[in-house]
Amino acid sequence: MTKLIEMKAIKKSFNIGKENELEILRGIDLYVNEGEFISIVGQSGSGKSTLMNILGLLDRQTSGEYILNGVNIKTLKDKDLSSYRSKKIGFVFQNFNLIPRSNAQKNVELPMLYAKVSAKERKERAVELLKSVDVGDRLNHNPSELSGGQKQRVAIARAMANDPDIILADEPTGALDS
Repeated sequence: MTKLIEMKAIKKSFNIGKENELEILRGIDLYVNEGEFISIVGQSGSGKSTLMNILGLLDRQTSGEYILNGVNIKTLKDKDLSSYRSKKIGFVFQNFNLIPRSNAQKNVELPMLYAKVSAKERKERAVELLKSVDVGDRLNHNPSELSGGQKQRVAIARAMANDPDIILADEPTGALDS
């Protein structure tokens, strides 16, 4: 089985070297194989979001080693990190993070735009994904015209837009009914 994520002794601190230094993550080891589903649970303030931001390449660890799909993340420059994140990771945020002035279809197309997918392919894929999550009838609706569950489904479709190796989801079913 292929290791997708390898984290060894991951630490994350804020205000480093200052009197009020705060260590959020204290030596996390995490290994995830391709095809596995994992859940990270814990109390509020336990570092789940911090860990997710590091996993998703939105933040960097203070120390430790993070190897994603065979690439040591510390070796990537910010520009490369952004490109890698765009192609390899899909995000479903707890607060959706949809662009208010863009309709559902355009919101789903956005990650593909950054990945330089052609306009025709972006449109076709966005429509297909929105239909697959049961909001195909809401393609032209802006987020303010969608229910919480519909926004969540648009966010899920957007996370799948570039067919990422990893989907990171922060309470992805919170706004959905059974």
